[in-house]
Amino acid sequence: MIPIMTIDSEEEIKAAARDWLLRLSLDSPSEQERAQCAAWRAEDPRHAAAYRRFESIWQDAATLEDLKPLATLRQARDPWWRRVRTSLMVHPMRWAGSASLAAASIAVGVWYLLAPVHYATGVAEVREIHLTDGSEITLGARSSLEVAFRPHERRVALTSGLAFFSVSKNPSRPFVVLVGDKEVRVVGTKFEVRRDPDGMRVSVVEGTVEVMQVPERAREVSHEAPRTVHLAAKVSQPESATIPDGAAIGPILRTPSENPEERILTAGQQVTAVPAGAIPDPQAMPRGEPAAWRHGRLVYVDTTLKDIIADANRYSREPIVIADESVANVRVSVTYPSDRIEEMVAALSRSLSLEIEHPASGGIVLQAK
Repeated sequence: MIPIMTIDSEEEIKAAARDWLLRLSLDSPSEQERAQCAAWRAEDPRHAAAYRRFESIWQDAATLEDLKPLATLRQARDPWWRRVRTSLMVHPMRWAGSASLAAASIAVGVWYLLAPVHYATGVAEVREIHLTDGSEITLGARSSLEVAFRPHERRVALTSGLAFFSVSKNPSRPFVVLVGDKEVRVVGTKFEVRRDPDGMRVSVVEGTVEVMQVPERAREVSHEAPRTVHLAAKVSQPESATIPDGAAIGPILRTPSENPEERILTAGQQVTAVPAGAIPDPQAMPRGEPAAWRHGRLVYVDTTLKDIIADANRYSREPIVIADESVANVRVSVTYPSDRIEEMVAALSRSLSLEIEHPASGGIVLQAK
């Protein structure tokens, strides 16, 4: 049976219509992909209408070359839709003719078609993003990312927080996640990526993941300004994914060049790297359920207190601060529902002999007695 995706917001419908059109127009789609697109359009009249609008923009864009003599544009190396958009903003009088205005409208429409989409969540919000290739992203609380699919590559940038990726397999169209100066590249697998000011961590649940250093020029999804989609619908809980206790950890693999800036991780492995730092060898993931936050549980095994509190702040409307650095790196194990943060903090304070203070300025402060 062909899966049909459910998308509620107008912005997500437009993003899905855009991606379907790009796949069917610029890629070499299979019959199954064509059938999936047809099923998506048939699911909701809004889907079909959005697809028709973008299809019209795409078809009309071919006439821009014929309209070129009617507009005075500087020659540039940038893509033609970016040149048209810039000229329209800087020299509006050059576009006074009706034919030129039509060309500008088409160019802006094509820019909208290709622009990346920005997703963000708020405090205690965990949301699912269903992509047009069948992949799914579970975006953690207080997190954000950008999605920009292209004909031969699926590209995402995790700009803050954490996300769990369940990637639909497509060897001819790799799935790439940018995390600062690091890049995570897969074909089809399940993995979690975390990003914070101290660095990034990749944990693999299924399949194989390649982590590598990327050059400065490749650290953005796109130079185009992204469109923002704020996720508000309640997420449906996905199936639990676990790694059995004592699962065998595969050998550490290297690329043929033995490049120390590239690592290949297999199921049950994770790697933690700091910004501008080398990528260390993969390590075994802690036992237990990976990415349990997807199901409303926070699970920590031999984890530093500062990392636990950093996660707790994703769910707390009052900022939690560790005032005493001497306890920040104490390692503990704890499990709590994500909607009972205050109880978890109280339990940690009792077990570590910490005091909890509530300053008049607001927030929660933890310090040693």
